[in-house]
Amino acid sequence: MTESEARAWLCAELPSLRRDAEKGGWTAALEDMLTALDEGGTAVEVLALLDPGVPEDRADEAPFLLFGVAGQELRGDYTCPDGWCGRRAGRDDGNRPPMCRLRGRPMRFTED
Repeated sequence: MTESEARAWLCAELPSLRRDAEKGGWTAALEDMLTALDEGGTAVEVLALLDPGVPEDRADEAPFLLFGVAGQELRGDYTCPDGWCGRRAGRDDGNRPPMCRLRGRPMRFTED
């Protein structure tokens, strides 16, 4: 599974994961995983933690069905979240979106 596929799956399934976590009493663990993702971890690592039973010889296969969510390569860059300036930037080395220091929030992705 690629990082793009893993992120697409997490995005599509996060509401049901949160419901399951609440029912199962593992909400804090799920939120810790999502925090690690926000801090530069990978979605593939998060899925491995959610499904630790994937045998090593199948580690390159998707541990979850993607329910028709196709990975998609987006092209573009990040711009000022409020259009105040012409700054454009890409993701950092940890694959995090750039921050607008003036506004204190992530810059907005603009597709080419």
